[in-house]
Amino acid sequence: MRSYACAVSGVDDGVGAILEALADLKLEQDTLVIFTADHGLCGGHHGMWGMGDHWRPLHMSQENLCVPLIFRHPGRIAAGRLLDTMTCNYDLLLSLLSYLDLSEPLSRVTGLPGRSYAPALVGIELEWGEEITFHEYENTRAVQPPRWKLVLRHPDRPDELYNLADDPGEGQNLIGRSEHATTQANLADRLHGFFSRHTDPQYDLWQGGRSKAGRSLKPDAS
Repeated sequence: MRSYACAVSGVDDGVGAILEALADLKLEQDTLVIFTADHGLCGGHHGMWGMGDHWRPLHMSQENLCVPLIFRHPGRIAAGRLLDTMTCNYDLLLSLLSYLDLSEPLSRVTGLPGRSYAPALVGIELEWGEEITFHEYENTRAVQPPRWKLVLRHPDRPDELYNLADDPGEGQNLIGRSEHATTQANLADRLHGFFSRHTDPQYDLWQGGRSKAGRSLKPDAS
């Protein structure tokens, strides 16, 4: 807890220094500042500490998946505006390029996941449609619409299915329950379809690829 509190204080001090420098240089109105992260963290939640890929088995708890995302641009973005639509980090690139009117070169690139929520940053109602996010830690993948979350591990289980509407603390694993078989199958199809479209085959452990981190998830049998 002390280590985590120190880290938070360090980030807070650093962000403050950046904002003070922008104010001193009179660049606040013309500078877009984004505060976000690549993962959350368990601080004792579910009996775990640290982020999801520091635990065994790798986990996808909500505390690990939820990250901060704050845009500050006084010249264009009104203070205090809140967007409660589900997004994922793979939406950030497209949103940022669209907001900065730099999306044209990217139109020639195909196969990228994500979509842009840039209109919502300037007060335009967002026609987002279906809310669903996908997540991966090498051999662990998750798919999450607003109500449900399915977590699959390859090649070893345990797998997990949670009804987040009724069980936001993820206390009851519903995987394999006959009454939820259709939901589980539909979510699995969505998960496999997403990663089959967007995963680089050489790093896809699920299809015989290698770890991008250059390490093995299991010790050698020898």
